[in-house]
Amino acid sequence: MSLSELKLPDYREQSPDVSARFERIRKRPIILKVRELKKSFGSNGNTHIVFDHVSLDVHRREFICVVGPSGCGKSTFIRIVAGLDEATSGEILLDGRAVAGPGSDRGMVFQGYTLFPWLTVKRNVMFGLQMHGKALDTAEAEARQWLDMVGLAKFENLYPHELSGGMKQRVAIARALANGPRILIMDEPFAALDAQTRCQMQAYLMQIWKKVDVTILFITHDLDEAAYLADRILVMSCNPGRVAEFIENPVPRPRSAEQFISPEFLALKKRLEEHIHPPVEVPEKLPMIKLTEAGDEVE
Repeated sequence: MSLSELKLPDYREQSPDVSARFERIRKRPIILKVRELKKSFGSNGNTHIVFDHVSLDVHRREFICVVGPSGCGKSTFIRIVAGLDEATSGEILLDGRAVAGPGSDRGMVFQGYTLFPWLTVKRNVMFGLQMHGKALDTAEAEARQWLDMVGLAKFENLYPHELSGGMKQRVAIARALANGPRILIMDEPFAALDAQTRCQMQAYLMQIWKKVDVTILFITHDLDEAAYLADRILVMSCNPGRVAEFIENPVPRPRSAEQFISPEFLALKKRLEEHIHPPVEVPEKLPMIKLTEAGDEVE
């Protein structure tokens, strides 16, 4: 039986516990406001619109995942939120102040490993603290606290090339959080990891998020990952990119691997699949050109 044939609940159905959780979230202050954001490239009649009419509100300590087909502008969108790129028009307000460039109120974790290879793990985490004027002893003490939080205290004197991929990303998360950002922006941070390490990193991230007063904006192509991590999921369409839907995740917290086969999880994933992978027409028959005798027939 295919997923489309399963009798799943409506993805909008929520248990009383989930409804109460979202009621609590809605009472928190809105820290990020995005209004009619647009990004385009080119000029003189040869303009490509990456996305437009993107508007959303994000509450304090929410975990927002952004999904969408390739080319919808997900990464460009969060680069603008991070201040690494400029919007063509529209407005982004963080705590009521316009975003006009990079700032310590936003931390960024990229897909690639962006640690300084010539610095130890501890020195990588200390770097931003020292750049913001912290004394050496203070920066060292705070870096050790963050490394302890991500479970890497005993590796503080190693260099990045001596770490696994998952450990490197934990150092990157510690470095981003050490500056006390209001929002942690993550651009497919686990995409380069193997499946087992990726699951471990998702669990680590959930544990870290519970301990830190930070809002997370997380890009992913993995729908299971979005359903597992997010409070709400921003679904973008493409050509040009727009907000197709902003979904409240019906899967209860705390979450576990067993929920990957729960009715709520499957219903949510089915809805995401409908957005990201709509049905396409397949040619009834491709031209059959035989270039060689394989010695066997495939079915």
